[in-house]
Amino acid sequence: MSKQIQDLQTGEFITLVPVTTWYDGTPISNSHVDDIIYFKEEIGTTTIFYMRYIEDHINVKWFGAKGDGSDATASIQHAFNYLIDMCKSRYQANSYHHLSCLIPDGRYKITNTLLFPKSCTLKGESKHGTVLFTENAGISVIFPTEKGTTANNHWHQNEGDPYFNTGEEFTNISDLTIAGPNYGINPSIERGVLNNFSNGIIIQNTDKFILQNLHIEGFENAGIQVNNSYYVNIENSTFFNNKIGLLADGVSTTMEVSHSVFRLNSVGMSFSGSYGCSITNTIIESNIANYLRLLNINRSPYISSGIGVLMNDCQSISFDGCYIENHIVGVILDNSQSNIFCNSFLSPSNNNVNTYVTWFYGNDSSYNKFINNYYLSSKASLYPAFTFFVFQKDSSKGNVFELTMKDHLDSFISQNAAEFTEFRTLGLAQNAPKFICTGANEQFTDAERRFIIDKTFGSTTERPTVNLYKGQHYFDSTLGKPIFWQGVKWVKADGTDA
Repeated sequence: MSKQIQDLQTGEFITLVPVTTWYDGTPISNSHVDDIIYFKEEIGTTTIFYMRYIEDHINVKWFGAKGDGSDATASIQHAFNYLIDMCKSRYQANSYHHLSCLIPDGRYKITNTLLFPKSCTLKGESKHGTVLFTENAGISVIFPTEKGTTANNHWHQNEGDPYFNTGEEFTNISDLTIAGPNYGINPSIERGVLNNFSNGIIIQNTDKFILQNLHIEGFENAGIQVNNSYYVNIENSTFFNNKIGLLADGVSTTMEVSHSVFRLNSVGMSFSGSYGCSITNTIIESNIANYLRLLNINRSPYISSGIGVLMNDCQSISFDGCYIENHIVGVILDNSQSNIFCNSFLSPSNNNVNTYVTWFYGNDSSYNKFINNYYLSSKASLYPAFTFFVFQKDSSKGNVFELTMKDHLDSFISQNAAEFTEFRTLGLAQNAPKFICTGANEQFTDAERRFIIDKTFGSTTERPTVNLYKGQHYFDSTLGKPIFWQGVKWVKADGTDA
């Protein structure tokens, strides 16, 4: 028969249910009694074992966490260890209960990295009410673990391993604040030497996550670092005052970020060696925090602040419906190809005259597209909104800007005159970014290799005569048809002399 007792940690009345087996199906014994989940009662010579009735989650306060700002590391890890043990046995005993952990509102000091089991749920009571904070710059607060250690190895499991195919279930973390050593500190103050192990959450060598309604602030490496992992979904979360808001490296793929805010970090998002990711309806704004010095044309972006999005060796990453504002450079593409920025708002810093929409940085930053975006500056004469810079003009090519407004086309032409001139001087006009403007009735395919300041229409006597390149196209109004530069002469579409 069940009975009720008062929990010594929380004061709540709990229901105990008689049991004869432990959660893995083996006979229960005194060694299993912890007075948290399992209890016993002696009646004469008879020992009765009980298990706490758990509706849908365990509570870290059952394990001794106070939520009063005192060190809660051991208590919370004790709760997580219960889930880790449950994960180890559930596939053998076919038991799937109690795989969720609640952290009630309160402030919980963390002094060592917490190992939280994969395929479980961790939820706070409210986004700003539940705060896990650390003063230790040498740790990541949460490390999702596959086997209770820091050595995940999802791609090298054996079928006999009880963890084989555990990835069918997503790990869920939601509704809490994760605060680093710089939590609540002004983002503009000077910093000392940074610690690259300081992360809010580090997801490493694993997969399948849903991270929702989080506030992550004050970390000297990244709010969230995703390393060599995939199927990571981040929703409705805020990344504030970190060196990097979101860092994805080590071939991290199939990540999705939506309806989130990256603000006042040094770098909003940084991707390295990643592909197949999607960022939608997300604000990336004013990432100028003073963890790093502000970027300039002579300074490496990898040691600099003032960057909205930084991508290195990345492919097929898309930004759709995003707001990218107030950076030295909104987007840096370093040796990255076939990425897309569309239907977004891009605006430069309002406090720096040397600002750029994008840098095509490093070797072979090619075939990227900026489509149907809106570009705006509060004062165009001081803070140009349409400038770009291509660092390796001989190897970066095929980049395209598709515009809907004629004045945007005109602004790109006027604000990048020096860039266009350098392309032509180097004999690399064909590598310059291509521009398509529906509002100006200017639509050309990339294959036509159109250079934005080429003269493309006029009479026979007005044909271009200098800096010509093979494939250049011109509509000859005297002939009433298009002609093309063959390399040594103008020809008609059928190849005959024009």
